[in-house]
Amino acid sequence: MTQTIAIISAMLEEVEPLRQQLGIGEPEQVGGLELSMTEWNGLQVITAVSGIGKAQAGACMQYLITRHHPTEVVNIGAAGALSDRLRIGDLVLVEESIYHDVDCTGVGQPPHTFPGVPRVIPSDPALVRTLSHVAANLGIPCHSGRVATGDAFVSDKEQRLSIRRETEAVLVEMETAAFAQIAHLNGVPFVSVRSVSDNADGGAEVSFQTFLTEVSKRNATLLEAYLRAKAEQESSRH
Repeated sequence: MTQTIAIISAMLEEVEPLRQQLGIGEPEQVGGLELSMTEWNGLQVITAVSGIGKAQAGACMQYLITRHHPTEVVNIGAAGALSDRLRIGDLVLVEESIYHDVDCTGVGQPPHTFPGVPRVIPSDPALVRTLSHVAANLGIPCHSGRVATGDAFVSDKEQRLSIRRETEAVLVEMETAAFAQIAHLNGVPFVSVRSVSDNADGGAEVSFQTFLTEVSKRNATLLEAYLRAKAEQESSRH
């Protein structure tokens, strides 16, 4: 059975370098989503652009799973650094996700937690290990850690410190926990690969645009190598 691997991002700029490298054609428009599909080296590869924010992310992930039944889903994109150990351009494999703007404590839930969803949503450990191995083979240094997700582009130093303190995350962005939540509820392996595009401080507005193209190209190189390894693995089984 052919493996179907979905690569999902919030913005076209984050996935377009990969689409070009794989030779994927024009996307199909489904509501606010953009989907492209191709047969690549024996794999069915889908690229999806969800749009920005948690609602768009959750809707896109559920549509992908219901309609196309992916074997696994990989999110690629950019994020702001909450940890002072991270530098612009650093690659981070997201091991777990948490919402920084969810409050259901009034109905007995812990902070940052929806009913029926773990407070901290784990990524698939096997996918994290495999991508870490691929990155090492490419000579790409990578970090790992937790990402905090919320419907805000964080560019304020005080907000940055508050989110870091409350969530113990090393990154902040606007989609990963929603992607992870829907994948978790459907039992689909998921991982997020995020590159640091800004420091989530007063300089975020400038540096985000400056570094987005660069980090997206590097993410594309990593994902193409990952897909090539998956294709070789699949071929050896037949």
